Amino acid sequence: MQRKSVRFFASKQLFKLLAIVILTQSLCGCVTDLDGVNEGNHSLILSDVGSVDSIRLFTSPAVLNFDNNPGVDGFTAKIYAINQDRPKPIKINAGEIEFMVFESTIESEPLQVWKFDAKRLKQHMASTQIGVVYDFRLIWDAKKAPKGKAAILAQYRSVNGNVIKAVPVILPIAP
Repeated sequence: MQRKSVRFFASKQLFKLLAIVILTQSLCGCVTDLDGVNEGNHSLILSDVGSVDSIRLFTSPAVLNFDNNPGVDGFTAKIYAINQDRPKPIKINAGEIEFMVFESTIESEPLQVWKFDAKRLKQHMASTQIGVVYDFRLIWDAKKAPKGKAAILAQYRSVNGNVIKAVPVILPIAP
């Protein structure tokens, strides 16, 4: 009789523990909207949106020929928007990304500027395992092409006018 009551007591305690675990999990909430945030702030998933603290620019290792005609035409670039409170790059919901190409250094006037507002950025956005990335194929005007080296600067301009610049990249142009 003693063994039966011990088993009954143990199974009753296990049942209570299981009920507590299920109840705790249900109180965490479910994320149902696209930004990963629910009204109760009980989400365990981190949102992929926020304010941009910095941006990272990655380019092709050299300028590229896109049309197979003599001469280089531009470059490819990837932008990652960083919020220091998020573990992964985030989505840009407002503001714009600007790319500028200069001759050799970024101290002169840009030869060409490309601007992408939040609406146009969606066309270049992709979600990857490491976060949100913006992928661009930038072709310059042949009359404004750099001759020796292409100095590339990317910057994020927020809606209130704050400018956050990426580290510039200099790409060689082969003769």
